[in-house]
Amino acid sequence: MSQPEEPRDNCLYFDISKQERDSAIRYLLGIVIKMRDESDFPSNYYTFDEDVNVYLAHLLFATSLPEYHEMADPYLSLDSSDILRWVRSTEDRTLRYFIFKVNADHILMHTSVFSDLDGKQGGRKIFRKSPKHYRELAKLYYDQASAYHRRIYRGKTGVADVLQKLSNYFESYHGLLKAVRRNYFDFVNSFRDQAFFQFMHQIKSYENESQCKTKMDEFLDIYGQWLKNRRPDLQERLKCLSEELRRLDPKFNFDLGGNNDGEKEWDNDRKCA
Repeated sequence: MSQPEEPRDNCLYFDISKQERDSAIRYLLGIVIKMRDESDFPSNYYTFDEDVNVYLAHLLFATSLPEYHEMADPYLSLDSSDILRWVRSTEDRTLRYFIFKVNADHILMHTSVFSDLDGKQGGRKIFRKSPKHYRELAKLYYDQASAYHRRIYRGKTGVADVLQKLSNYFESYHGLLKAVRRNYFDFVNSFRDQAFFQFMHQIKSYENESQCKTKMDEFLDIYGQWLKNRRPDLQERLKCLSEELRRLDPKFNFDLGGNNDGEKEWDNDRKCA
């Protein structure tokens, strides 16, 4: 496998608005805490780890985004020799930290929530590593990521502490995410559907505004011609256009009857342009 390129400097949540991101993370954090309260692994069981709850909520949310996978996939491998080769090929501590972290996160998610590394998938077993093998790798990767984060910032950091806790108590957090998975998939389906409907609504609004502007331009052009010669065919066209504009914009109102001087009463409280 070839050496991955440098990671892009883009934000964690890409095109998701801050409000959507915060709402989604609060919801996922609530699920994590609820599952912990209902299990034999409540928050702060071994040590203070409410910070890990927040980390897991962020990880669950990021994993639901296709943009996250586009960023992470070039640095992922289930072969530890690839990881070590990539790390040794760079002196950049930040890149080393990222490689270890993203692979630890990947194994955590795929041995718990997605369960495609749990040993139950199809294929010949002789070519597959055991689930325990992957979990041990994840512990090692989290430990290394924690160490590199401390080196980057020359001391103790909150992120390093979280990663070390994930390494030390990996099996417990792994079991927690297995309990979270059903609620997580409900969230993913709902979140993607909501985003899709919002996108379609935006497209429909844009198309409506664009069509309204085009019709208004045509209306004004023909109305200008009609004011000059009062041709019946232009008057009929104006009536048709005014009806189309009223369907696009209910506030649009045009009366070609007017007074004896041929003036019309025309009110458009909301501009289409």
